Amino acid sequence: MNTRWTLALVILLTALLLPLAAAAGRGSVPEAAESIIAQMDPQMLTRLAGVEGTRGDVSIAVTVPVNLTDFEASSPLARQMAEEIASALVNTGYRVQEIRKGREVVFRPDGEMLLTRKVDQLASTTVNSVAVLVGTYTVTSRSVRFNMRLIRTDSNEILSMGTATVPVTEELQPLLADLKGPRKVTPSVGTRLP
Repeated sequence: MNTRWTLALVILLTALLLPLAAAAGRGSVPEAAESIIAQMDPQMLTRLAGVEGTRGDVSIAVTVPVNLTDFEASSPLARQMAEEIASALVNTGYRVQEIRKGREVVFRPDGEMLLTRKVDQLASTTVNSVAVLVGTYTVTSRSVRFNMRLIRTDSNEILSMGTATVPVTEELQPLLADLKGPRKVTPSVGTRLP
């Protein structure tokens, strides 16, 4: 009888602790971006099947998610999410158009740069892609929720949507620093060095 109870207890503890262990490893920005693209990819393939061909035939421009309550505001975290989503799209096989490419390489003491957000220095202000990835994010005291959508450029039709939540940690706190307003965001997960 003791063996049965011990075995039942081990199974119960395993069932309870495995999801917690798995959750502890989730929630990074790269993982959230991969989750968003994993949600969006089948939707894109369904809606573009027979029209655009394969993933390699689809060109996408990626923009930075904006704050849901203020479309004029963004954050370094949103910019990082855009970078990770662009990477996930390329890794999945889509063509991603770089819309921040400057006309020429700028040489400065702190490095050589080709990317710019200055309109007068862009190589082109025209986006020639099948679709544009746009999105919003919402910040709570414990997490940031990203809602992304892929919009067809010639019709404004939403081709796919994906969402992910990233917990606010001490590491991500500085990436929320340029949010407008008095909102104080506190980390949901903390770490201490021994």
